[in-house]
Amino acid sequence: MEGPWQTAWNAARRQSDFLDLTDSRFHQNGLVPDRAVFERGFSRWLDQRAYEPDSRGDPAARAALSEFYASEGWALPLDRFLLTAGTSEAYALAFSTLAEAGDTVALPRPGYPLFEHLARHSRLETLFYDQPWAAGWQPDAAELEARLTPRTRFVVVISPNNPTGQVVSQATLSAVADVCRRHDLTLVVDEVFDACWEGPGRLPRPGALFPDVKTLTLNGISKRFGSPDLKLAWIAVSGPRTWADETSAALEFANDTFLSANSFSQFLLPDLIAQMGPWQQGLRNLLGTNRAEAERWMADKPRVAGLLPRGGIHGLWRFDGLPADMDDEAWAVTLLRDERLGLHPGYFYDVDEPGVWLVYSLLKEPAAFREGLKRLSNRLQLAVPGPSSRR
Repeated sequence: MEGPWQTAWNAARRQSDFLDLTDSRFHQNGLVPDRAVFERGFSRWLDQRAYEPDSRGDPAARAALSEFYASEGWALPLDRFLLTAGTSEAYALAFSTLAEAGDTVALPRPGYPLFEHLARHSRLETLFYDQPWAAGWQPDAAELEARLTPRTRFVVVISPNNPTGQVVSQATLSAVADVCRRHDLTLVVDEVFDACWEGPGRLPRPGALFPDVKTLTLNGISKRFGSPDLKLAWIAVSGPRTWADETSAALEFANDTFLSANSFSQFLLPDLIAQMGPWQQGLRNLLGTNRAEAERWMADKPRVAGLLPRGGIHGLWRFDGLPADMDDEAWAVTLLRDERLGLHPGYFYDVDEPGVWLVYSLLKEPAAFREGLKRLSNRLQLAVPGPSSRR
């Protein structure tokens, strides 16, 4: 049975002027990777096509990953990488191989609901630790530690984060790493939005910063190279040498059972790393343009609050002073019904903060993004009572 938001969404989508301000699809928003990179790679792959599966992944692809991370100040040998068919499979491989049914994974809140399903698919339980708005959406390491159970095996950190758009600071990462050390936990770091990071400096990568912590770093070509359809991701294993050796071997054995990553995507990976810099800069330019537009828009909206996304493609707005009966879903439904404007209610992402929260994307083509802000302004003028009525 459909809820109110889904019903309104389906109705709005049938209108010719529907505008999805949650849209995070690269290709549909003009961020199509250079066709020539793929055509040249495919031609070369066909010329030398021969199926020679490697249980860790194609050695040339892993060598390219090793060189990339070395350029980021993180030296990892080839045998510390495993290639999978997407990051969802990487999570499932790690969860099912390195834990037992009934063990627990700690997930951040707000967060993306996919991870709960992945944990459940691997017969794991979940617990949540907060990333409070008051702390700039940074993880609360003390609360994380207080919520651990004897069966907790993993702590997941997503940086750059979805949906907050924030990068976890080195100081906060250090506090989370200390929790993992004290309780002998594996830190799972999701960096799929790392190409969105503009700095300053390098992205804080826990695997590089804390070499003594048991760490699995996940990434892939979906967001980094705008190629979710080619289904390729990787796990980088780092930490104490004996643990890293044993963990890499266990993951290799499990990966060999399916060998899901297709050979063309693996063959193409070195080309993507070497040649997709211009595409990534175009992505950052688009995000920067829309970020600046959002900043200008918020400047004269005293009843709209939010931190601008600094590392991801999503962000959160809090709306103050709305009618007392207006919650996340009711506000999102109002925008769909009256403005044909799609935004996600904050509760979709377990936003557990006072106020009315909506999630948006910076990935829209700039003219469409501005139009979305215009429609939002129109509805705010009608929905927000005068100053004396502010909650």
